[in-house]
Amino acid sequence: MKYLITLSLLLACFCLRAQDSIKTLRTTGGTISLKGGMIPKTDTNQVYYDEKGKALRHYQYDKILRTGEYRLVPSSDRSLPQKMVITKLSEEEINRFNALIRESTKINTPYVYEGKKLDLAPLTAFYEQNKMENKVILQIYWYAGCSTCTEKFAEISAFVKELGDPKDLLILAITTDDNDVAVKKLKEQPLRNAELISSGRAVSDAYQFTRYPVYIVSDKNQIIKYAVVGSSRLTIPDLKTAVKAALGK
Repeated sequence: MKYLITLSLLLACFCLRAQDSIKTLRTTGGTISLKGGMIPKTDTNQVYYDEKGKALRHYQYDKILRTGEYRLVPSSDRSLPQKMVITKLSEEEINRFNALIRESTKINTPYVYEGKKLDLAPLTAFYEQNKMENKVILQIYWYAGCSTCTEKFAEISAFVKELGDPKDLLILAITTDDNDVAVKKLKEQPLRNAELISSGRAVSDAYQFTRYPVYIVSDKNQIIKYAVVGSSRLTIPDLKTAVKAALGK
């Protein structure tokens, strides 16, 4: 039961769109590797309850669980062993799960990791190096069929507008799609001030990215300050923090 509760909580707050078929989740009890067919499918008819006993439908409890501040526990009523109750996590538990999520999404390869100087060579085949100098660079790796990638474009665009469209922030939208597919998608879901690099598989391959989305923030000295793969409730808030810090805001 403890395994199922932990897994359900992690699946609620941690979502990866990956090209490989194995998903690895690190839990407080160890590491779980799930093949695609093993990942539980959502039962939208399932009913859970809040701490006051009110029944919650999927659209209600899904939103609550995705905040990352709640978990599912068995009801104390032993006559109803299948009844699950949504309870609020303690601050210590929230911090622990936040650390778990950050560790699970962090990129740490020989080519890309926080604190490493970004190797611009893979990018220079598609973008002029002098235009990357003395810039905070936000790289976003995506593809049109990845809804987890493009659904964040509006929030990122609003953030860039809020910053005042800084001239020293360079946004590179790097996709494996060809130009026509990428341009069409960006018309549907714009990414503010982004420079498009289409047919960019060579860049992804050079950095050895096989899962998407990928977000990388490097400062004006090309030091990587933020590098994550996948999407969680912490991804964009942490990205905003990294960009602001790199810009000195």
